[in-house]
Amino acid sequence: MKNFIILAVGAAVSFNVFAAEVVYVPTDTKASYTILDKTRDGSMATITTERKGPSGTSYSKRLYDCTAGTVKYLGDGETIEQMNNSAPDPNMAPIVDRSIAYYIGLKACQ
Repeated sequence: MKNFIILAVGAAVSFNVFAAEVVYVPTDTKASYTILDKTRDGSMATITTERKGPSGTSYSKRLYDCTAGTVKYLGDGETIEQMNNSAPDPNMAPIVDRSIAYYIGLKACQ
């Protein structure tokens, strides 16, 4: 019985998976965006998204300053590996109203 309880607890922990969330971006209606990962530390939020559209699939990781209303790319690419190996933008930039970054930022800063 002790072995079963340990196994059941271990199984419960290992299946704790982030639930992917779809983001509607009305300024990019031919594509769908899915949040793959999201973290928040104070006013700073990091979000990783997958975009599927007519040109294929791409991945982006963005850093948002939710208080200042700024954003920068930490990486992007056609695969997650390319995204992780790409160079981040050097500076934060203002979020343009109703841009893709705006709609993704609404979810990142929730």
